[in-house]
Amino acid sequence: MHELPPSANNPRNSEGAFIRAKNGEILFAYSRYTGDSNHDHAACDIAMIRSSDEGESWSEPEIIATSEFFGTKNIMSVSALEQNNGDIGFYFLIKENDFTTTIGRAISADGRVFRTERCKADFAPNYYVINNDRFVRLKTGRIIAPAAYVTSKENRISTESRERFPYRTTLLYSDDDGESFKAVGWNYTIRNTNSNDRGLQEPGIIEKSDGSFYLWMRTGVGCQYESESSGDINCFSVPVGGRFTSPASPMQMKSLGGATYAVYNPVPNYDGRTNCKGTWGRTPFVIRKSIDGESFGALNIIENDESRGFCYPALFETNDGYILIGYCRGGAEDGNTLCRLGISKIEISSIE
Repeated sequence: MHELPPSANNPRNSEGAFIRAKNGEILFAYSRYTGDSNHDHAACDIAMIRSSDEGESWSEPEIIATSEFFGTKNIMSVSALEQNNGDIGFYFLIKENDFTTTIGRAISADGRVFRTERCKADFAPNYYVINNDRFVRLKTGRIIAPAAYVTSKENRISTESRERFPYRTTLLYSDDDGESFKAVGWNYTIRNTNSNDRGLQEPGIIEKSDGSFYLWMRTGVGCQYESESSGDINCFSVPVGGRFTSPASPMQMKSLGGATYAVYNPVPNYDGRTNCKGTWGRTPFVIRKSIDGESFGALNIIENDESRGFCYPALFETNDGYILIGYCRGGAEDGNTLCRLGISKIEISSIE
């Protein structure tokens, strides 16, 4: 286990993504908070560490993108993609000063020198949430970024008064290698009287081998919701409660080396469940494997310490038969579950 704990003037490290550089190094970029606040809207830049031994050890952090460059306070939630020309692309959210979010990226040819730039936002000015490790490049070359949003007005009210609004799930996409992003013409949400319900949040998407799509969404109603498409991003089925039970916590699903893996918290916050402060019931933390992309095997425990919460996983396959999982694993001593990052290395043959 490699850890990135909070420290003085660095109250939170969270939400990252992996990619391999041309020289063979594995790079992991993540949200690095500065100052004295670990709040989602507090000061945050993008940092990166590197490994030359397949994730056995890691370098000291280096900053590759700053919020100051974009004239704002916070950039966060990193995904990684290889660009069409072979360059490395780390994509992230820019939290604008008008309570909206847009997309930025840090690009590098060699994994050493990065240039930062803002992607053109050809979509409505809302407050979008795009989880880490969520950008997907389709077989066609199109880039998909599954997003949940509230309006800028709803975000301002929520930030100032903590009034809750339901999130809508939609898709942002790029047909120019990430230079600009547009939005599809649909969105979905759910509404009920559950106090934990905030609509359809933190979506993820996977392209199956036959070209169809599976879309999943975090909810506060005891499970991940799910939706499907035969292959058209403009036409998805109405989301329904799915097979993956969970608290209000994100799931990640990724195809690696001929199998599909799901990483999530399988125990929902049922009536009467007690949780340690700051963990939000995000334990245990499991990985499951599917060969056909439909049926999933055993719940293989990654961590189950009830004094910690585990969430926002990023997955990466190494060259020596392992999967790296980077995720939040904080406890009360850290502030909350989001404040401490860990990177685990799990042997693929051990996953049932």
